Amino acid sequence: MAEEAEEKASGDTVSIVKAESEIAPPKVPDVELIVDGFGFMPEDSVNQFKSRSKMTAAELKKSSKSVKENKSTSSSQSPCASSTNIDIVRRYTWKTKNRMTVQIITFGATITTIQVPDKKGVPDDVIAGFDTLEEYFQPRNPYFGATIGRYANYIRDGTIVVKPSGRMYMLSNNRGHNHYNGGYIGFDKVNWRSYVNGNKVVMSHISERFHEGYPGTVMAQITFEVTCNNTLKIEMRCTTSEPTIVNLSSSPYFNLAGHHAGPEQMYDHIISINADKYTVVDDDGLVTGEKNVVGGTAYDFRVPRVLRAMLPRIPMGGYDVNYCITQGTEQDLSFQARALHPLTGRVVEVYSNQPGLQFYTGNLLPDPDKIVEGKKSYGYIPLMGKQGAHYKKHGLFCLMPQNYPDAVNHKNFPNSILNPGEVYVHKIQYKFGLLLGKYV
Repeated sequence: MAEEAEEKASGDTVSIVKAESEIAPPKVPDVELIVDGFGFMPEDSVNQFKSRSKMTAAELKKSSKSVKENKSTSSSQSPCASSTNIDIVRRYTWKTKNRMTVQIITFGATITTIQVPDKKGVPDDVIAGFDTLEEYFQPRNPYFGATIGRYANYIRDGTIVVKPSGRMYMLSNNRGHNHYNGGYIGFDKVNWRSYVNGNKVVMSHISERFHEGYPGTVMAQITFEVTCNNTLKIEMRCTTSEPTIVNLSSSPYFNLAGHHAGPEQMYDHIISINADKYTVVDDDGLVTGEKNVVGGTAYDFRVPRVLRAMLPRIPMGGYDVNYCITQGTEQDLSFQARALHPLTGRVVEVYSNQPGLQFYTGNLLPDPDKIVEGKKSYGYIPLMGKQGAHYKKHGLFCLMPQNYPDAVNHKNFPNSILNPGEVYVHKIQYKFGLLLGKYV
């Protein structure tokens, strides 16, 4: 006891403690946020998107050259896309202590990178995208990682009736005779304003009245956050000046084996979807208003199913269907879907407060086995992505939380009308993890 008292009384112990505290390493943050630039918006971006959507492939090549050689000297800003007057496209990068990296750019509020480790600790990028901003402008971009709005998915004949006024509005017909994913210049084709709030990035955009035919001026705000447990949180909010329809979504295209892995690895994914019913579509892919029970059909993912066994059972060449999510009473976020890739052990779970989930297996991506017969026979035109990747049919899948397609035109579908004084709120969480053992 006397020896202990002497040690406590001596100054040596105190000096040693001070030395340890002085050389203690600085604490590494759980999540680090970095801001840089990704490119510049062209001056005539509004006119480019409108004209490019109606061009052939040959015309697109000529137009892209002429745009680079001759930039329009006259101001071509349109009131239909108020945020396109922002020149710089910013990029935000989150890095977590668990070796996850997420990158989001302000053009289209687009998720460009989600890099997560596999069960061996090797990180890989698991969503599709492009290396340059100009590639995101191309008309062949299938909305990779973008924010979709004002209304995600189809609206039949581009016609809506907004109650209680009962007024009819004609929206732009950018997909045949129908309106799709917000029209020619949806939320995916504008450069959003942005600022940093702690570890969150807040982006905003004003969609003017009658833009793409929609009634009301809509103020949209999206908050992105990445947490240390490898979760990407997205919260979308909208207000309006007059009754209108709103249905925002996010469209990252996944392949948990790596965005470059292709169809063979995509077929190995095991999918679960928390839904008892799905919305029936006609031959044109438009909802009919009916809801079918998934039991006993190839649409049943209530228990985990391997895509390799399920895809041949679908007559349309793959899944492109809206599921009616099973939600609890007074539940904020509901579990919607889970995807697992057994070889790498990567898992992603999707949570949302929306009633629907669009499950899409990349059916319209370029098909190497398809040769089109016409005046001239030609093979497929590859879609080049990040780091030289070739994106092919069934090489990627998409899980998009949303309201039901064309909900405004079907009384038995959830409400999609937003009135002045109300706030539209859509929350999404993509949770990434690992399955370290064998999947049974």
